[in-house]
Amino acid sequence: MRFWPSRGAWQPQSEPTPIPEGCLALGSGLLSGRGVGGKATLLDTALAAGLPVPAGFVIPDGIAAPDARWWLTAAQASSLAVRSAFSAEDRPEESLAGWFTTKLHVRNSAFTAAVEEVRASAGRRHGSFRRDVLVMAMVAANHAGVAFSEPETYDDRVNVADGTAELLVAGEEEGNAVMIPRLEPAVPGWQRRLQRLLNDIRLVFGDDPWDVEWADDGETCWLVQIRPVTAPTRRNEAFTIANHAEILPPLPSQLMTSVIAEAGPDLFAWYRRFDATLPANRPFLEVIAGRPFINLSLLEDMLRHLGLPTRLVADSIGGPPEHARPVRLLRLIGKLPVLLRMGMAQVRAVLFARSNEQRLASAGEGTTSSFTDALRELHDAYVGLVTGMFPLSSAIGPPLAILRTAGTLVEHSSRHRTITTELAEQLDEVQMGQDPGALDRFLGRFGHRGVYESDIARPRYADDVTLLGASGAATARPPAVARTAIGALTAPVWWLARPPLAARERLRHEAMVGFATIRSALLRHATNAVADGRLPSVDHLWLLDADEARRLDEGWRPERAFWEERLAERERLAALDPPHVVHRFDDPARWSHHDPGGDLLEGLSLTDGVVSGRAWVLREPSVELPEGFEPATTVLVARSVDAGWIPTVALVAAVVVEIGGDLSHGSILLRERGVPAITNVRGATRTVETGEMLEVRAGAGVVERRSPVRVVER
Repeated sequence: MRFWPSRGAWQPQSEPTPIPEGCLALGSGLLSGRGVGGKATLLDTALAAGLPVPAGFVIPDGIAAPDARWWLTAAQASSLAVRSAFSAEDRPEESLAGWFTTKLHVRNSAFTAAVEEVRASAGRRHGSFRRDVLVMAMVAANHAGVAFSEPETYDDRVNVADGTAELLVAGEEEGNAVMIPRLEPAVPGWQRRLQRLLNDIRLVFGDDPWDVEWADDGETCWLVQIRPVTAPTRRNEAFTIANHAEILPPLPSQLMTSVIAEAGPDLFAWYRRFDATLPANRPFLEVIAGRPFINLSLLEDMLRHLGLPTRLVADSIGGPPEHARPVRLLRLIGKLPVLLRMGMAQVRAVLFARSNEQRLASAGEGTTSSFTDALRELHDAYVGLVTGMFPLSSAIGPPLAILRTAGTLVEHSSRHRTITTELAEQLDEVQMGQDPGALDRFLGRFGHRGVYESDIARPRYADDVTLLGASGAATARPPAVARTAIGALTAPVWWLARPPLAARERLRHEAMVGFATIRSALLRHATNAVADGRLPSVDHLWLLDADEARRLDEGWRPERAFWEERLAERERLAALDPPHVVHRFDDPARWSHHDPGGDLLEGLSLTDGVVSGRAWVLREPSVELPEGFEPATTVLVARSVDAGWIPTVALVAAVVVEIGGDLSHGSILLRERGVPAITNVRGATRTVETGEMLEVRAGAGVVERRSPVRVVER
């Protein structure tokens, strides 16, 4: 008897159906040793391990199509699926999804012709390879589709359609997008059965990227095909700028934004110190519209992973959670060792705050003989500052939440004094203008601080005293809030919050000493670069990203056109007003205060990139551009695409597809090629005409029509 795991138990599966002579049985475990390609070999392994795979066999290369009438009866199947199982397919480096012919619902009378047609499709691919043919019993599916199981994610991405879903897989039908959770129970029915199947696939094959085709007949969710994912999907994750909006200017300098983005892996590595099973490769920070955003979806997934409610993230940054998930008690209990280690880090952060402050204050005091050295120091200082803040902020959060609920937070905080309180009081003295020595004392103590001081491009108070404001601008500090009985009762909670509160403010204060030292080094190197012609002015340094600044050490001299383009881009970004929470596929142009003009068409982002060019609307593939069109400025607009469109895709700079979910063969193809592409742009071929000027913002999933210029096809 063979079995597959289901509901935590093992349930029997019938013995393999006898196969025609000369063929190889699925589930025998022998296909890999016989040199059969990946498509059939993976299904063979799955069935041998007990996963629910429809009965089937492989007709080896060189063997004629057998008589399948008796096998149809033995397999209790009404029709067959005849598919390529060529050795060129489903390799880790290239899937060739959709390249070769598949024949579904094949009756016995058409079986031989179907096998020959599938084998003949091998001619679409150059080279020598085996041409085995896979034959499987058709599943009478109520639902079917494609699922992507990708590591380091907590939801499996699914496209589903009614019936056998061949149109969905071919990119001719959109289907419905569904997320199947890994950590929580799925919706009962086909979703719950698919969830079990995907879990079992990971048990057999490992938690690697898998592209899974499946079919559910109302009782069993069958594995129809499994292949390695060669190009990962782009997930529409949520990002927040809330934390950065507090410490950075509305449009941070290009240099600081890139330094923060480079720090992302090191920042999330702080959490992975306590739990190495957290995602290692998902971006913790991403630059969107020239600003560094924190991956809100990743933070919520981390809480799901720990069994904590996702509401905690939203509470800390403001606004509703992206996905409200409740506490999971059993998972929380299992993660108690991790949570205890995090708790100890909070205690240590307070106890060793002084040593952390001294370390950050000394940043930049070492050898900074180049831009590269200074930027390395800045990277380390920023990582040290933020990871020092993590445990302190976590220690502060719970007691402050209690005090806020009790209504005594303001009462206690009005009497609290930190280094920031001292800064404010000395600034008041300077602004009152009554003490001639107040300015010197302030600059001696706080000259390294500044406005939006986390941006290294921003001047410190010592650089520009006008940042301190005009004399007479000081206002009286409000009196402390009167003490209350409830305040007395909650005083012990306040005593817990005070040490980390003070430590966090001191940490920033001392870290800015290091930032000021590093800024001085950067200004010194920029002055030298201006003298030898590498920079037009010192302030041009802030227009470069970190990689570009490092190139200055190699003698790079950006041309005038580079600076003009960069300034124009910064002006465009400055006009945007992003909300605190955005999604990866959002269109930043919609954040502008003015109408960008033109009609907008929206779809699903497959890849990234921005392309402006003329539309080339096709109903069928073509290998020749219209007269006057250039590959670098041509945007293909098609109803759907598959492997047959590869020569056409090679002629264009971007692709807009009207129909085809992001898991279809055509979408896989476009992702593998890396061409800027959007799918599911409804009505594209009916709305856009050849010759129109388009701007394709692939990362946002948006096509903007610039002008209706018509071209008559030859």
